[in-house]
Amino acid sequence: MFFNWFLMSPLRLIFGLFGALLLLFLVVAGCTIVLAFSGGPAPCTPGNGPIDVSAANATGFDSKWDGFNASLDGGSAATVNFSESEISSFVDREVGSPFHDPRVCIHDGYGEGTATFEILGFDAKIKVKGNMDLTGAHPVAKIDSIEVGNVPDFMVDLVQGLVENAIEDETAKVDLDHPMTPTLTEGNAKLDGTP
Repeated sequence: MFFNWFLMSPLRLIFGLFGALLLLFLVVAGCTIVLAFSGGPAPCTPGNGPIDVSAANATGFDSKWDGFNASLDGGSAATVNFSESEISSFVDREVGSPFHDPRVCIHDGYGEGTATFEILGFDAKIKVKGNMDLTGAHPVAKIDSIEVGNVPDFMVDLVQGLVENAIEDETAKVDLDHPMTPTLTEGNAKLDGTP
């Protein structure tokens, strides 16, 4: 009898197929949302020992950054080194909603960042791997991979755009007055700047 209902009218067939596709979409979206907010990736692994997030480390970052910029503003090339603790402390102080408890781990040639990302009042753990382009007016994240909650890789694309947009919004708040080239080694970020 149910099968006969579909054969009665082409319009009913179209509405039936549309309804089935809509239901399938809602099931996939619902599963993705549940997976995004359950569990999540492990914290990033520090390249050089434990990360200490503190006001003193954030102040240390500021002092080094100010001296580095003063040299560049004065017309001299300059170099500065930051530890994971200094970078994580600075990011923890400066980055606000939708990110919480950010940590930055540095490895040879790339960095990892972990944080809690808030969407619609729910928290999802995220992990981002990549690098930064520091040659323009603002830093640009060059993301190689993103993990969100327990979302499998083939479904990450559904939420990846939200995370990338939030990261882009945060990096757009940082002004770079001089081009810089980062060199990443285990636990250390070295910046070479030109005036």
